[in-house]
This record gives sequence, structure tokens and C-alpha cells, in this order.
Amino acid sequence: MNKKITSYLVIVLLLLFAFLPAKNLNINALEKEIIKYNREGKQKVSQKKLSDLLFSGNLSKEEEANVLFYLAATYRSVSDNMMCIDYLNKSYAIAKELPKGNILRMKLDYEYAFAYFDNKEYDKASEIMNKIVAQNYQQVIPEDQSYILIQEGYIFLRNKKYDRAELKYEQAFDIMKTANYCNLPIVLVKMMELYSQKRDIEKVESLYAESMKISKSCNILKYETFTASEMEKAYKENNLLGKAYAVSVKVDSLRKLENLDNKVSEMHVIDKEYLEKKEILKNKIDFQERLGAMGIAFVFLCLIGYSFLKSKNLKIEKLKMEEEIEQMKEDLNSYSESFYFNEKSVTSELSIINSDKLTERQKDLLKLMADGLSNKEIAEKLFITESTVKYHIKNIYSILELKDRKDFFKKINKY
Repeated sequence: MNKKITSYLVIVLLLLFAFLPAKNLNINALEKEIIKYNREGKQKVSQKKLSDLLFSGNLSKEEEANVLFYLAATYRSVSDNMMCIDYLNKSYAIAKELPKGNILRMKLDYEYAFAYFDNKEYDKASEIMNKIVAQNYQQVIPEDQSYILIQEGYIFLRNKKYDRAELKYEQAFDIMKTANYCNLPIVLVKMMELYSQKRDIEKVESLYAESMKISKSCNILKYETFTASEMEKAYKENNLLGKAYAVSVKVDSLRKLENLDNKVSEMHVIDKEYLEKKEILKNKIDFQERLGAMGIAFVFLCLIGYSFLKSKNLKIEKLKMEEEIEQMKEDLNSYSESFYFNEKSVTSELSIINSDKLTERQKDLLKLMADGLSNKEIAEKLFITESTVKYHIKNIYSILELKDRKDFFKKINKY
């Protein structure tokens, strides 16, 4: 009996160690790593690393909120502002419970302002920017203050207040030059837009040359594309169509290298896979917690039973305890069988999904096609670009051996 009790105690200790928290996450080191990957155009690497951390289930609430924040920033770096805002909302739901002075709460204000601004929701962006200004730019990262100044300048530019816009851009430039030289193209491109509206094309060309030089020296393809696109736009606005065409060729070449639409589409697929894995992990953790609680209760009952067994005068209690122990064993077996069944069900379900010819994203798109929606309407429904819709449709035609949409409607009942 002593050996059995010892075995049970060992099991309980192992269960307890399994639930001990992991080593604290180095948030500052993680932030630098994610910024580096995103700047190099390796957003999928960022996404995988951050998703793996969430999937591990070993994060504190503050760490989880930070990881969700970096996922939001990663999506914003590929101009997927809807996914960015979605992850910001998830991060904020946790961060709002943190102390008011927590740095993440301030960083969230900045990131919301950037995301709404990039999504052309200028009223929402202005509301948050005014809050930041009222707090006297409370932020430890100077380049974020530079971004806010850029956005303030753009609001003035939209209202044709060129002098005030120029002042904000110059302030942003001075801060960014010291804080992060490689991010100067962000300021320079906005200055290009300002001087284009002022019809000072020579100034625009000078800023274009400076921005391209920095983008290439820092090896940031996204900024090269950004800069060239603004130059093309400036030439068109100033009716210099020959020069605009020459730059447009360069823009097309850079966009092919950047391959942004496919990158965003692949990130959405990866995101869905991690959500499915997380659900499976949650089911396993729930089972382990139940099993651990039952195991601990079982050990205590065994200890109590052992003390009763030592007394020959308590035969009734002994029989009762044995019945309770047997019942507990049945409960444990029941939980084990239940978990085995659930795990098989989930695996079977996923197996069915993986065995289909089409991905879930493609199925969603296919349903919208069947409803008669155009590519533009499908893009709006799924919050993706038309280019991504065309990319998926091309793949669907190839997989289902279809010639075109007409052929699809002929064969739709087969699928």
C-alpha cells in the first residue's frame, strides 16, 4: 500500500510541475526582433514566432497583450489595417486591466492612431491624436512621436494649410533623423506630397532622390516602393506624363519584388491554422486540469482510505472508502475516454478539412462567387484586395479544372 501511495504522490507532483509558469519573456528583445523582421519584409517569420508564443500558453496576461500588439504591428506593416485593428482590440481587452502607467497602454494609443490613419479613418485617428497631444506625447519611443507629427501635418495638408503642414513635417524629420535614420523615407514621402501640391516639382524630385538613397542603403524594399509610387503620383498631378510613365515601370517592378498581396493572403491562412491549433490546445489543457484535480482528489482519498484500513474496528468505513475509490477510478476512466473521443473528433474534423481540394478561404470565396458577387464585392466581404481575390480564383479554377466563371456555374452543383 505504501508503494501505491508513493506512486500517486509522484504523479501529483509531476502534474503540478507541468502547470508551473514558463520563464519570463524578454519583451524588449522580442520587440527589436519583430521590428527587424518586418523591416526586412519577413512578416511571415514575425507572425510564426508570435503565434508560437501565443500557442505555448505559457504567457502572463501582460506578455500576451504585448504579443498581440506586435501581431497588430506586423499586419500594419503589410497594410492589412483591418487585421491590425482586430489584434489591437484583442490586446486592448487585456491591457485595459493593467495599471494606467503601463507602457503598453500608451503604445496602444499610438498604434490605434496609426492604423486608423492608414485606413483613412481620419476622424477616429484625430480623436486619438488629440488625446496623445493632450498628454504631451507621453511615449518613450521618439519615432512614434515623429509619426504622430507626420499625421498632424497630413491633416493640415488635407485642409490646404501648407505652412502648418510643413512645420509639422520638419519637426517630424528632426526627431526621426536622430531616432531612426532608416525610417526617414516615411517623412520624406509626406514632404514630397506637400511640395507636389505646391507645384514645386524640383523640390519633390530632390526629396525623391534622398528617400530612394536612404531606402536602398537600409535595404527596405517597402520604402522604395512607397517613394517611387509617390513620385509617379506627383508627376501625374503636375501633368508630366512622360516622367510619370518612366517611374510607373519602376513601381511595377518593385511591387512584383515585394509581392504584398500574396504575402497577406498567406498570412491569413497561417493565422487561421494557428487559431485551430489553439482551440485543440485549449481542449487538452482543460482535460489536463480536470484530470489533475481528479488525480489529487484520488490520492487524498487513498490516503484517507489507508488510515481507515489500519483500523480493524472500522470495517464499514473501509467498505465505503473502497466503493468511493472504485467510483473515482471509474470517473477517471470516464474522463480519459471522453478526452480520447473528443481528440479523435477534432482530429477527424481537421482531417476532413485538410483532405478537401479547397482551403477554407477558397471555400468562403467560392460560396460568394456562387451567390453572384463580383470580384470587388468579394474583396469587400472578405476584407482583402481584388488582386488577392483574383489570385484565389485562379487557384480554384486550377484545382477544380474549370475554364472560367461560366464553366464554374455549369458545374457548381457537383461541388
